[in-house]
Amino acid sequence: MAQYARPDADDTDGNWTDKSGGGTLYTSIDETGSADDDTTYIKVADSDGSNSSCIVRLSDISAPSAGNAYLKARAKRIAGSGGSTPPTLTLELVEGSGNTSRVSNTKSLSTSWGDLSHTFSGLDVSVSDWADLKFKLTMVAGDGAGMGGGDWVYVSQVWVETNDASGGGGSTPIAAIAMNTYRQLRN
Repeated sequence: MAQYARPDADDTDGNWTDKSGGGTLYTSIDETGSADDDTTYIKVADSDGSNSSCIVRLSDISAPSAGNAYLKARAKRIAGSGGSTPPTLTLELVEGSGNTSRVSNTKSLSTSWGDLSHTFSGLDVSVSDWADLKFKLTMVAGDGAGMGGGDWVYVSQVWVETNDASGGGGSTPIAAIAMNTYRQLRN
């Protein structure tokens, strides 16, 4: 089984807004099933050639038992008229009030909705509290002659996926208890 940490509160909005220009981000990117793409999303413009970040808090999960973990998002870019190198999107797992970076990866964006994923070893990152994680999105501005040419970055869904937490061991499956009870009654 897997654990999923999904947005459950805003931390820092920066220049990012929801679809209608409002300031509540997490409710637009917290889908638990399929992404709803053009229905709800957050967005930011590359209007002045500056990077722009937002941070959303994630629901609590426990330290994974082993194996890979994943930063996942669904995003696209809308091309402006500047003809610059398009912006990219950095997916980052941060921890605590100081927003200490634990895992980061920058992705190129298509002009249509696409899934982004970055795989990392869940036990090889130095996370001290898996219940105090946040997802940081950074639009990395394009460059060149048309820098700040009005490109937009849209994100419709983000989450972190890990393996289940390490178990406490020692529990006996119900079927084994039932079988043992049946044998004792038969004898």
